[in-house]
Amino acid sequence: MIPIRARKLLLSAFLLGIAAVTISVADASEAILPHRALWPDAINSPAEFDRASRAEILVFAHELADSGGFNEGALKDRLGIDAVDIASVERLRHRLWKRLTENYVMASRSCVAGEAFCAPDIDPNDLRDAAEAFSGAGIPPRYRPWFDDAVRFQRSYLDELLRLAAVFPERNSEVETFNDNELTGWDLHDRQFLLSFDDGPTPGLAREAPDAGNTDRTLEILRSHHINGVFFTIGESFQARLRDSSIEAMKTLYAGMCVGSHGWVHDSHATSPHWQESIASSSKLVEDTLPAAYVPAFRPPYGQRRPDSGPYLKAHGLKLILWNIDSHDWDDGLTADDVEARVMSLMLLWRRGFILFHDFFPRSQKVVPQLVSWLANDGITWPDCHAIIGARQGD
Repeated sequence: MIPIRARKLLLSAFLLGIAAVTISVADASEAILPHRALWPDAINSPAEFDRASRAEILVFAHELADSGGFNEGALKDRLGIDAVDIASVERLRHRLWKRLTENYVMASRSCVAGEAFCAPDIDPNDLRDAAEAFSGAGIPPRYRPWFDDAVRFQRSYLDELLRLAAVFPERNSEVETFNDNELTGWDLHDRQFLLSFDDGPTPGLAREAPDAGNTDRTLEILRSHHINGVFFTIGESFQARLRDSSIEAMKTLYAGMCVGSHGWVHDSHATSPHWQESIASSSKLVEDTLPAAYVPAFRPPYGQRRPDSGPYLKAHGLKLILWNIDSHDWDDGLTADDVEARVMSLMLLWRRGFILFHDFFPRSQKVVPQLVSWLANDGITWPDCHAIIGARQGD
């Protein structure tokens, strides 16, 4: 099993090392985060959620429109990388405009005369025009501190996506799918979010290890809020926890949840010669141990998989599950409040999706209850994981 410190370093190295990224580790560790306290309004109703959602959409869309004028050289300089796959970047831009427009239309349904961020003279379907015209000068003064902060965050987040697209498919990730068997969360209904957790299980509460009990505490928090989630487990870790307990104890641990495979070890399944064996052995272990909680789903570590893995997964009845909201809870440079603020802003922006957390790390234990509480009156739903990804492919 990879020690917790080593796993964090591997994850950081992967994220910082894509396609000869020239950004220094020191610079990359200084994450740009939103400060939700700068938003001057309450977010305690569906209409208030929509107002904040429209605001985030307009800021991100403005940054997206601005980046459209960048040629290959300008993108290399902005993203700090040595090569850019322009076709992949343009595909990303096309998808982003489509999703942003859909979201802005949904968020604008609650608009009334004089409502902030409603762009009254522009058809919501013409989001690009509204985004290009959007600026801090045209908003009420009380929103300007939020606006300046949101621009910094959304510009940084856009660069995060552009950087992933720039190296796709040479180094693939969640930024794009290869086939319709790969799910990212975009197909959920508006205001619907599925919680997902990677890298467990950790050793039990009685063990003396830095990460001991993190999986147990995460599961208890979900149950206390009457919601469930998908846990993508590492086969090696699952086997160690099983040997240290029992089948019945594992059933009790994951009762009411969904459990899928994250591979046998936390390696890239795009380069490993044993990727099929990794998926098959870890999936079988979970299904044999947890027949009620098992879901036929595989999430590749780092989102990396072979472009031609689709037929193998379909033949074995497995869905490949990615994500569209990355919490960054693995980053030791972030506090739980930082993670919460990032996830909140991205939920407002995307309005639906699969949220990536890690039960291997403790930050989600604080973030998830705060998200549930913050969104309690906003029309948000946390769907049953079995209803979303529980059906075997082909059923």
